[in-house]
Amino acid sequence: MKEFNTAKEFRWVTPEDRTTIDSFMMKYGGGSCQHSFIAMYGMRGKYGDKYLIDEDVLYVLRTGLSSEKETAFLIPMGESCLSDDGLKDAVEKTASYAHKTGTKLVFNTLEEKAMKRITDLFPGRFSVEEVRDSFEYIHTYEGLVNMEGSKYARRRQDMNSFNKNYGDATRIKIIDEGDIEELKSFQTAWNDDFREYCKATGKKIIDHEHEGIMNTFAHYGELPLSGIVLRINGEIKGYAYGTVISDNVYDVLIEKGDRNIKDIYRPLNRELVRMCAVGHKYINREEDCGDPGLRASKMSLVPEFFLKKYVVREV
Repeated sequence: MKEFNTAKEFRWVTPEDRTTIDSFMMKYGGGSCQHSFIAMYGMRGKYGDKYLIDEDVLYVLRTGLSSEKETAFLIPMGESCLSDDGLKDAVEKTASYAHKTGTKLVFNTLEEKAMKRITDLFPGRFSVEEVRDSFEYIHTYEGLVNMEGSKYARRRQDMNSFNKNYGDATRIKIIDEGDIEELKSFQTAWNDDFREYCKATGKKIIDHEHEGIMNTFAHYGELPLSGIVLRINGEIKGYAYGTVISDNVYDVLIEKGDRNIKDIYRPLNRELVRMCAVGHKYINREEDCGDPGLRASKMSLVPEFFLKKYVVREV
């Protein structure tokens, strides 16, 4: 059984690890929103991702998704994993690590291609579960920016409505360091309001999101992010930011707008992509986590296709 180098340990990511992590994920991550330094760093409270590099392969241990029965990993990433023998060795290392703790191995949110490779390499060893809640919504840059054709008719109407009501008073610019303190205050107020709304309506609260956003703002200038801030009559009423996750994919990480302003998410949706994702063919708008309202909102933007995701478990 293959094992990790015993002299190495899994460790938390820091801003200084960005170049190292993304050198693997941008090349081998397949454009998934789960496969980026920002996902590991910003959502540490949810996923608990730690990493180890062993024989030029990146392994990500998902402590937040592990349990007493299972140890969770992302798919191993590296040049050697492009070959069947290399991937097989890497999977055996993760399995050995899990078995030493008395648990079984589970891979979270595998893309379809990765799922098929593992199940083909290890026939009968793993079960497969398709997870609709984790499907990632993929759009084209041109579609989201130009909104041409009948399928975007409703989006164009929403943009026209926003522009009619607020266009003259609205200013949208790229986020810079001078905006950060105001953005922290806006996000805190937005989160407080949203939590009250969730209590009143029974809507699910997104765990750890606010914590991740505030941590991201605290280190914004050190991180590979680009974003926009929207002001109406000089006051922040919304913001959005994202990151590049491969040569042709831009990941929309966060969009927050004042719920009292009708259609505010339309300019946030469009302008983040137009201003920050130039040169990238595809836009990943991430998953809906099974939230009915979020799913309806994401579907309304008419994705080109889904990046289907699977959980693969040792049986």
